[in-house]
Amino acid sequence: MSENTATRAAWLAPERAELAAGRILDVAEQLFVEQGVSAVTMRGLASAVGCSRATLYRYYPGKSEVLAAYVDRAATGLGTAVAEAVHDAPDPATRLVNAVLTAVRGVRDNPALSAWFVPDSAGRSTSLALVSPAIEHITTEFLAEIAPHTAESDLHERARWLVRVIVSLLTSPAESAEAEAALLHRFVVPVVLTPG
Repeated sequence: MSENTATRAAWLAPERAELAAGRILDVAEQLFVEQGVSAVTMRGLASAVGCSRATLYRYYPGKSEVLAAYVDRAATGLGTAVAEAVHDAPDPATRLVNAVLTAVRGVRDNPALSAWFVPDSAGRSTSLALVSPAIEHITTEFLAEIAPHTAESDLHERARWLVRVIVSLLTSPAESAEAEAALLHRFVVPVVLTPG
């Protein structure tokens, strides 16, 4: 291999690794829809990707890491949708309610994400949502915008509580979006937006 080829290969290595990791998550997403989150195994994922388990483990040391990476990627996409949905909301309370309803609708409308909130996966999903750096960042930044006078430590606690509310709506929905909006206005808005 020439020095030029070696240099180009070294430069492309991070890009190739990112593409491979993304491809693994794309295939995992398909399997979540087809089999359910709990049924997906590293062996099955490697087979579906078309690589050895050793190769798969180079990118993700275990199923927990695959799930965490998928959650972070999906959260980033949902965060964009939420930001667009609340951009023109007239006040913080409306922004908060619209944000939660948009996030919930985004999960429910996506077969791969909704597979995470069936009874056999909901516990793991809740745990992952509460430790996801992407979800924490998105939620904390959003709350800092709509409740700017909230203390930093309180902001993180309110963000975690808001994630629990969203997970609760996903695992145990109300009878309608209107009913969910009413619950959010009555019980969530006062807690999140009232300085404490």
